[in-house]
Amino acid sequence: MPTQKPNVIFITTDQQRYDTIAANGYPHMITPTLDRMIADGVNVENCFVQNPVCMASRSSIWTGRYPQNHGVTTNGIQLPKTEVTMAHTFLQNGYHTANIGKLHFVPHKGEGRDHSINATVYSGYGYEYNLVSEAPGPYPDDYMSWVEREAPQYIDGVRYRLAQSVGPESLFDLWDFQAPEEIHNTAWVATQTREFLLNYRDPRPFFLTVGFFYPHPPLNPPRSYVDMYDPATIPMPTQHPSDMARSRNAGVSDETWRQMRRYYYALVTQIDRHLATILETLQAAGLADNTIVVFLSDHGEMLGDHCETSKGPSNYDEILHVPCIFYAPWLLPSKRKVSGLVEAIDVFPTVADLCGVRLERGVKGRSIAAALKGETDETRPDVLAEYKDTRNGIHVKTLRDERYKYFYYGDGREVLYDLADADQEVIDHAAEPEYEPTIQALRKRLLTRLMQAQDDLPPKTHDW
Repeated sequence: MPTQKPNVIFITTDQQRYDTIAANGYPHMITPTLDRMIADGVNVENCFVQNPVCMASRSSIWTGRYPQNHGVTTNGIQLPKTEVTMAHTFLQNGYHTANIGKLHFVPHKGEGRDHSINATVYSGYGYEYNLVSEAPGPYPDDYMSWVEREAPQYIDGVRYRLAQSVGPESLFDLWDFQAPEEIHNTAWVATQTREFLLNYRDPRPFFLTVGFFYPHPPLNPPRSYVDMYDPATIPMPTQHPSDMARSRNAGVSDETWRQMRRYYYALVTQIDRHLATILETLQAAGLADNTIVVFLSDHGEMLGDHCETSKGPSNYDEILHVPCIFYAPWLLPSKRKVSGLVEAIDVFPTVADLCGVRLERGVKGRSIAAALKGETDETRPDVLAEYKDTRNGIHVKTLRDERYKYFYYGDGREVLYDLADADQEVIDHAAEPEYEPTIQALRKRLLTRLMQAQDDLPPKTHDW
């Protein structure tokens, strides 16, 4: 076994559901690389994020802390630079730290926000090298600068309006990418990653984050990936009559839902293809036998289930449940499944544990390294999600265990789903007398979890 600390490649996608990997039991998907990573690695089958939107979830993943700890409880709030990120921690432990692609710790807009100086904007988050592209098209970022330099004739085909990539309606705005595939943002992220690996000469081990923007909208994959999916074989969203009664999408046709999913799945398959090139390059560079590869999404996507699109504080499993894979055949067992509940904030301390890296105080996640290695099956009894938006007034805490999902809102309202119901997350049992003992137990458990989640920083340093 290598004597140097392992390298780390931490790969994230944006808005990718758990059920978009064939090896997870969804044969309509075309994901041979992710399937291989699962076959030769460890599949964390029940990983749940701590917030349903990008910035807050990423802030929790990178710090190993709950939204109430770092203060980013929804989109549009910058992660304070006083927070210690994964990059800080690995840098302080002798690693070279680098990022390629999306981070999203800083709002897209605001006074003085300039995407052409993202490396400066993102200084202070622990990265020595940083190529940032938060949204591939609307901004003059590192990706668009590369297109202008390498393929200026395609710049107009790459650009799009920000409105085409945000909000529930953006899932209905589909088009084929209007340039060669090698110009697509997914290809750019993979190309830059391969170049990093082939040219790496630093004697230190590296901690590299690779941020794929997709399958977040806009749904604009190259046509070749769209053609890989037959609309007739694509499963329809799961929709209950009560979902349709309250949704503005109730009139959407089956054809439209399937076409939306077709384009979304195409983006996943494109990422999968480029993951293969990264793993091949890792092997060619002689780095594969001392590198831990982690694959995780920041949150999921409704994709028509419950007659909804996008993500947000409904906190359905389609949003909170994400793919999570640890791939290091030289270190971890193959075909290992961790089936217990895991929080996404557990990923950071787990990677640190596997690398022998010391954590700073304040990390709330727990290492599951022993579970990855097959030394135990124990993980968590439940998972917690938090969301608060001071503009729209939505404030909710969600606690999910193996059987129940409990919501407590800022106005005192409670919702309870029994996950044993045939119709998942449809019937609210909170007001039913037979569920009163369950409500009481979950209410107490949530209070306990919130007490445990309370910040340990700043620490007490003196008696008085």
